[in-house]
Amino acid sequence: MAQNVTLKIFTPEKTALERKVYRVVLPYGNINLTVLEDRAPTSLVLHAGMLQILREDDSVEDIYFIDRGVADIADNVCQISTAHLIRYDKISVDEAKELAQQEPQNAEFYTMILETVEGLADIIGTMVKPL
Repeated sequence: MAQNVTLKIFTPEKTALERKVYRVVLPYGNINLTVLEDRAPTSLVLHAGMLQILREDDSVEDIYFIDRGVADIADNVCQISTAHLIRYDKISVDEAKELAQQEPQNAEFYTMILETVEGLADIIGTMVKPL
């Protein structure tokens, strides 16, 4: 299978990410929703959480933290608008703690990162293939 889903993520400042992916897992409600090739058109309200990009063998290729948002999926394009997007390896626990205090309006987002980081060790351990 080829990477046939185009993932585009926008923050207020910029186009934060645009790339072809095999599958993407979105934080939707109390579940995760996987976007597959040829999915029916859908619009979703996303919760703060982890966005995962998957390889063809369904192993995790990349992980990002997103701060709520909206996803529009149609014609093999998944467009997401979110307030924040941070790649898992671009923020430390100490940075998240500091930012939660410095930016009280975003404290919920940074607290989610802190709570999630502990569980990432198992997922990240499977990410042995280079990006």
